[in-house]
Amino acid sequence: MKTLETKRLILRNWEESDLNDLYEYASVAGVGEMAGWVHHENKEVSRKILNGFVEEGDVYAVVLKEQNKVIGSLGVHDRTKDPNYIVNVQKEIGYVLSKSYWGMGLMAEAVREVMKYAFNELNIDVLWCAHFSINLQSKRVIEKSGFKFYGDGIYEAKALNKAFDDKIYIMTKEDYKMLYR
Repeated sequence: MKTLETKRLILRNWEESDLNDLYEYASVAGVGEMAGWVHHENKEVSRKILNGFVEEGDVYAVVLKEQNKVIGSLGVHDRTKDPNYIVNVQKEIGYVLSKSYWGMGLMAEAVREVMKYAFNELNIDVLWCAHFSINLQSKRVIEKSGFKFYGDGIYEAKALNKAFDDKIYIMTKEDYKMLYR
């Protein structure tokens, strides 16, 4: 993926040297659980995830410029097409941010930059995003980014052996152009 930059962030591909930063935020209880995965119990778990990020190439490392530190991830994933939107390209974004940086507007800044890239350069027709109903931080990021509520769902978090009420949102290319002229 193309490296992207905002005022405070660099969004780039993951590198093997990011292991310590990934483990630092992914090992904190409550961070992964808000996204459906168990927090990392050791660096080997983080190494496995990191290798997947590098191999798949569809997840950005979110780097705080001021500290040159990875503080989160933002994925742009393939998605099964929704029958209500018969378009060529649909993707879903998902993100995780270090608990130390919650409430600073950083992830909303990253999401808006990825939206701009997705609609203007990748020619994506529809972006989807979702959050667990209990995850009010993600809800706020989604709302600040301009996504529209689409519907309710259930997310089966196999890693946690638990089902969550899911809130699903959508952004079409047309909606994006109206919001961000």
